Amino acid sequence: MIESTLPASRVYVKFTGNFHGQEVVWNACVQTIDDYSQYNETASDPMQFIEIDVEDGVYFLQVGLNVALIDKPTVERTILMIRNYKRLHQGRHEYGARSKTL
Repeated sequence: MIESTLPASRVYVKFTGNFHGQEVVWNACVQTIDDYSQYNETASDPMQFIEIDVEDGVYFLQVGLNVALIDKPTVERTILMIRNYKRLHQGRHEYGARSKTL
């Protein structure tokens, strides 16, 4: 369920998926690298990332993407990626190409 207006630089969404063999509800924030960089210290060429935190049985997911805006197809691809990712673990995982927009 998308909880934000699209398109946007930051979108909140809830969806089900698996984590360590059990079904969970992800409370996710999907945002552009540019948006993330406005509020967090980053390298001059930050990478895309997935960051997972679990607090009191609540599963938080933050995803930073090297895209101009987050739209519905981007959210759908992100959900599919998380559902298919075999080695999800708590903490931060960087991947993909570095941002060239900063």
